[in-house]
Amino acid sequence: MAYSPRLVAFFVTLIATSGAQAGQLQDLYQQAQANDASYLAAQHSLNAKLQIIPQAESAVMPQVSANFNQSLPLDARADSHNYSVQIVLPLRLDAYYGMKVAQQSAASARSNFEKSEQSLIFSVIERYFAVLKQQRQLASSQAELKAIQQRLKQTQQLVDVGLASNIQLQDVQANVQQLQVALLQTQQNLNLARTDVENLTNQPLTEHLDSLSADFGPQLIPNESLQAWFQLANANNLDIVSNGFSTQQAYHNYQAKDVGLYPKASISLAQAYSRSATLNTDTTTLSIAVSGTLYDGGLNKAQTMEAQENWHASQQQGAAIQRSALQQVRRWHQSLETNRHQIQAYTLLLASVQSSLSGKTKEYELGLRDISDLLDAEKLVFAAQRNLANAHLDLVLNQLRLKQVSGVLSSDDLAQLDNWLN
Repeated sequence: MAYSPRLVAFFVTLIATSGAQAGQLQDLYQQAQANDASYLAAQHSLNAKLQIIPQAESAVMPQVSANFNQSLPLDARADSHNYSVQIVLPLRLDAYYGMKVAQQSAASARSNFEKSEQSLIFSVIERYFAVLKQQRQLASSQAELKAIQQRLKQTQQLVDVGLASNIQLQDVQANVQQLQVALLQTQQNLNLARTDVENLTNQPLTEHLDSLSADFGPQLIPNESLQAWFQLANANNLDIVSNGFSTQQAYHNYQAKDVGLYPKASISLAQAYSRSATLNTDTTTLSIAVSGTLYDGGLNKAQTMEAQENWHASQQQGAAIQRSALQQVRRWHQSLETNRHQIQAYTLLLASVQSSLSGKTKEYELGLRDISDLLDAEKLVFAAQRNLANAHLDLVLNQLRLKQVSGVLSSDDLAQLDNWLN
């Protein structure tokens, strides 16, 4: 496949920074390759599809046949035997184009299998990141619960000395109970996300998955132009590539039907030997045979028109596939740009709510703020932290979606991601 030179340079630079040892994502992908039933079925289907090439080629290859007969009479007559060997070379235009059809069909099957590989790579990453999001949610909820439980103790102490009301205490208790309920749901979501990964690999998952390292940032994701991605997708999108092979297949099938009524010829060379009690013969024969259909009731004409229309239909389907692929490129490129702006906004928001929390904490200690104000400020901090972490994960996922729709997603991306994980 052809790749954009600028993007290749970016990808090579990123891959060069990867560690030599296989990481968590690479291990999961290898397990998925060995255990995912859909992927294994696609692999066997490809192997079966590739067998159409030798089958089609056999129609234009020489055919060798032999015959031997030994006669052993039970009476006094002498035995006899004969043998023959024949080599036939078929001369058929329709078989030649049939071979072309098989070659394009096999090429299309390879593209479809490569698409299955890319889908498996992305599925591993997407499910892994779903676990990371739930791990982050769980850790954040636990930290938030711990913080509010500490506030509950402080409020209880203030109630005991008459500096806070029971209503304030009940508000804090309600927040604690609400977080405890939410924590149970988060734990369930984490278990479900882990199960999705285990279903793909058919292997138990480690207790804790590595998250993106603290030094990961948007600057590590190449910021290529939309036009560059368009060029990359036009050359490498696997749906476009597969349709190209299918269109060529349809064209060669049309050619095969178009010559269906052409005469068929063959050249054969035969050697025969026979021996009996009264006669010995040894003959060598060179034959040229030509045969053809003079009238078939319009069958071939209808088949040719059908094949021609299928060829034109495949061309139009290719145009639709191309437009759809470029629309997907535009969508994920815009999503990628949105993620970059979201990360900037969440970074500023986190700094702002942390500063606000610090100020409200001091005001609360001076009696200028209610406990509910402090709890709300803490919730905003935890929410901003989660949103920022999720935005980083979404940035990576959307970049991988952009690579997938452009046809350049590969196992090298797993190695790069392992290098970005803690």
